[in-house]
Amino acid sequence: MNGERRRHPRVPMAVEVVCEMEDGDQVTLTTNDISGGGAFLQWDDPDDACVGRLMKLASDDELMLQVFGMLGDGGAAPRVKARVVRVMEGGIAVRFDPEELE
Repeated sequence: MNGERRRHPRVPMAVEVVCEMEDGDQVTLTTNDISGGGAFLQWDDPDDACVGRLMKLASDDELMLQVFGMLGDGGAAPRVKARVVRVMEGGIAVRFDPEELE
């Protein structure tokens, strides 16, 4: 047993994601990797006030994500509800809530 518990393989991918917190504040992050079940989002500026707030989130806190740069047809970027899995120094791991796709 290798200790790997992921159900979805991760794919290295860098796309912009607008992360909206429950109070409506937004910050743009970049994916490090993404899978069918979640993503790791990283920030460039740890001193940004919104990033500071992200760093204080707890497991299972809710975020709304809007992914840009993946649609070639000019359609609206999809929004998906996500839950915090863990917060690390350089970013945040989230799991998608597919029931809440907008």
